[in-house]
Amino acid sequence: MSRRTLQALLVVCLVTLLSGCSFVSLAYNRLPTWMYWRLDSLLDLSDTQAALVRPALREWHEWHRSEHLPRYASALRQWQQMALDDVSAEQACQAFAQIRGWAEEAAERFLPVMADLAPTLSDAQLDHWSRQQRRQDAEFIESFGHAPGEVSPQRLRRTIQGAEMFYGRLDAAQRAWLRERLARSAFDAQRTLQERQHRHADAVAAVQRIRSGADAQRTVQAVWERTLQSPREDYRRYSERLVQDGCAQFAELHNLTTVEQRQRAVQRLQAFERDFLALANGR
Repeated sequence: MSRRTLQALLVVCLVTLLSGCSFVSLAYNRLPTWMYWRLDSLLDLSDTQAALVRPALREWHEWHRSEHLPRYASALRQWQQMALDDVSAEQACQAFAQIRGWAEEAAERFLPVMADLAPTLSDAQLDHWSRQQRRQDAEFIESFGHAPGEVSPQRLRRTIQGAEMFYGRLDAAQRAWLRERLARSAFDAQRTLQERQHRHADAVAAVQRIRSGADAQRTVQAVWERTLQSPREDYRRYSERLVQDGCAQFAELHNLTTVEQRQRAVQRLQAFERDFLALANGR
């Protein structure tokens, strides 16, 4: 399973869930069902495989509720003070590294289940997974595969929506700045697509080795480590540039916001903190 897929499955509480305070509790409490649906859509799980995955997802969810949600609430409390002031790219990177660390820990917690599932996957399921991957790759290119210096409407819209979730509506000057900033970002859709394809091929090959007798736990762990740090040096350098550029872009946009927008961001962070604390207590 690729890093992208695992993070989509396991970090939705900080990405998808942050779509509205009234929705957080409902969405989080249904997270095991959502994760199962995502995994089933990729692999077309059998009843036997579902009986393996569903209890593991519930167990993972309880672990995540008790271990991670209090950490999220604590970080959100710290970020509220940061939101009132200008921030540097270094400060943004520190926050993003914290989120990335949670994502990696959450995914690693689920790796043993993936190791148990891998030897049970059939040729038909691997073909299904590859077809789904190709479909997602096509959607990715349609949304983001524009020439350097161009910004697709989808990419701009998603970036604006992400900012407005916290700051409220961006004014015309802020939107214009964001379009221009995206146009000169380090993002390279083709390079990203190639890495996605490499990672999928690596994961499929790992499953085939496991079915031929390779140790499942060690093989899955090795794939995961290659997703965390690509074996391709040029991509590692690109990935680091992309992270640094993303931190700088976030800081630059934040520093363009008004006092009112920053106060709105604080209010949103406070609401998320309250929701995560309530969820951590089982509500």
